[in-house]
Amino acid sequence: MLISSVWRGGSRWWFSAGLLVGGFTSSLVAVALGTSLLRPLLPVRVAVGVVLTVFVVIALQEFGIFRLRLPQNARQVPESISADGARYGALHFGFEMGSGVRTYMTSGLPHVLAAGVLLVAGWPAALLAGVGFGAGRALMVLSRHAYGDDGRWDQSLARYDTSIRALMTLATAFAYGSILYTTVAGAA
Repeated sequence: MLISSVWRGGSRWWFSAGLLVGGFTSSLVAVALGTSLLRPLLPVRVAVGVVLTVFVVIALQEFGIFRLRLPQNARQVPESISADGARYGALHFGFEMGSGVRTYMTSGLPHVLAAGVLLVAGWPAALLAGVGFGAGRALMVLSRHAYGDDGRWDQSLARYDTSIRALMTLATAFAYGSILYTTVAGAA
């Protein structure tokens, strides 16, 4: 459960801003590392093959074919951050969740995103992907908050989890299909 200071007054907007900045920062680091260290060593077709392989494995997990233990730093952001105040504490908490480096991941799709940003995405697409990751996390927590604490949101999520996973997996396939197509076409 999120710390209560995130939801007091306007703090949820600082938290959401932190999610966006965290996602942007992670994608900035990934695309910088990819373009400077990895991509010069990997042929484009190999990089595309790696991303496609990651996608297929994760898609099979998302569709429930098997379960993987995904790499993640499965620790919650400490509540001591709330001592930083309503604004800075919420911003800090959001940044850590938005960066994806200290949080639980309930889906493998962010790993596909990370692989694509690291290995094939251009700078604009990579940075947009990072902001999109942060925005997706913000949408989830803001929609959860809008429902209140009566359990309806959790029940709805449980009821539609399989459909949401399928939709998000197909959306990821479409997005990466177009990025990979332009990457391979550009390299040919």
